[in-house]
Amino acid sequence: MSTDAPIAPSSVESVAQRLLALPSFLESRIIGQEFVIPRVVPTLQNGELGLSDPGRPKGTFLFLGPTGVGKTELTLLMCEYLFGDVGKHCIRLDMSEYQNQESLQLLLGQNESSRGNIGRFYDKAEGRGFILFDEIEKAHPRVLDIFLQVLDAARITVANGDTLNLSNFYIVATSNIGADALMDLKNSSIATIERFIEDLAAAELRPEVLARFNVRCVFQRLGYEAQKKIASIMLKKELKLLTAKNHHLTVGKGVLELLVAEGVEPRLGARRMRTTVESHCRHAVREAMLQGLPTSGELIALNGKLVIQS
Repeated sequence: MSTDAPIAPSSVESVAQRLLALPSFLESRIIGQEFVIPRVVPTLQNGELGLSDPGRPKGTFLFLGPTGVGKTELTLLMCEYLFGDVGKHCIRLDMSEYQNQESLQLLLGQNESSRGNIGRFYDKAEGRGFILFDEIEKAHPRVLDIFLQVLDAARITVANGDTLNLSNFYIVATSNIGADALMDLKNSSIATIERFIEDLAAAELRPEVLARFNVRCVFQRLGYEAQKKIASIMLKKELKLLTAKNHHLTVGKGVLELLVAEGVEPRLGARRMRTTVESHCRHAVREAMLQGLPTSGELIALNGKLVIQS
């Protein structure tokens, strides 16, 4: 993710200029999902220009597709661009933790003196940002009822009786529905894959849930070139970090291929890429330091490892 702090808009003109740059910001960071960005941007622009329904969330998104292809990353990037501090303004709720009726207490609070996770996160976000419901298909039906209330009226009442106004939030739900079946559709057209995944989502999620999203997007599996580009982006960040520590490295033969081979798995996508890049690069520098060898030079792949060739 970018570390550039968003510019605080002071006028309609500055807001418009910033929103015009939103597509290029997202496209440069979300790789292999060219059909998704044009679908989410108009809703974000509507929300920031005051064109959304004041009685509902600023925008509601359902991101479908396999793990490790950018669903959560896109949510974090959208939050970063619009609000700056992701840790403060993105409320992330893993629905695997809300699979039984008792989990309502975890979400809303246990007694009249508590506000639950949603209230605690709401206070931290100062009433604006993103709420991310990860793996929505795992939520208990009662939790889904609360979710529907949020999508409909942008309000939720917590255990202490406070009603939280969520009209300044964007709501994102992700789902891995159909991820395994996609393995058999890798040679199908994008339109075919989208229809297939949306049909599966319609069969598994309640119709009233699906109907309440402004935007539904199906994320595709990452092709090899997209995987290499993701590896290249993460490698560039890691080398910048190492340069700041006076280890000046360039990328040589076989490096990206090794990182893709180890950082991408059919069922996990590129989820492990960042860890793989960090592990291999730091191994190369560490081994050079321990052996008293130069820690600047060209990184190359050798016998399944990265080594520094000075």
